[in-house]
Amino acid sequence: METPNPEAFWTWFASHERELADIVAGATEGRVTEQLDQALTRHGLSFVYDVTGPPAGAELAFTPEGDPARAVLGDSFVEGAPMLTRWVVHSRRQRKPLPQALSFVRALHGIDLSNASFDVRLHEGRYHVRFQHNELVQRGEDERFAVAASFLDHALGEAVAMTYIGGVDFAERTEGGIDMAIAVNQLLAEAGDVPARETTADLAPTAS
Repeated sequence: METPNPEAFWTWFASHERELADIVAGATEGRVTEQLDQALTRHGLSFVYDVTGPPAGAELAFTPEGDPARAVLGDSFVEGAPMLTRWVVHSRRQRKPLPQALSFVRALHGIDLSNASFDVRLHEGRYHVRFQHNELVQRGEDERFAVAASFLDHALGEAVAMTYIGGVDFAERTEGGIDMAIAVNQLLAEAGDVPARETTADLAPTAS
């Protein structure tokens, strides 16, 4: 593997940002992820990332995938990014509206969590979340945790998920679970990450 050279990667990215943004917007053909993967490898870098496009615009979010050590590396890497006119770059996955988070999980993992409910418990200063969802509980262990991580990172924002979520487990859906939108709203409120103008209704999923 090449010697890590983040400066050269960002130089490449800045010189291609318009081309990459046009692909994300659908104005030109191409695969942004393929170009990013090749550029990262070429410059000796290994990061997991998400690319999102309209209506929010071109956004590149690197993720430490819950690893605090990789979070430090990612922060340093993103701090070296140049000023960009067409892209916003983050070192954590950003919180998205609940319908968008559900759509991301559905596209990535092929599972619809819109009818899930939750049991949220405070344990040693962090929250343990039980996903109550009949299909999810039937999936393999690695896949269940991957789905849960994807949902929490996008519904709460990765920084909040890493700070406030202490663990997850899974069960079949039963009566008495907390509605998804209410659970997400409560967790965001505890994290101080819900603007005053936002209500539970704003976070509620829309029919798919």
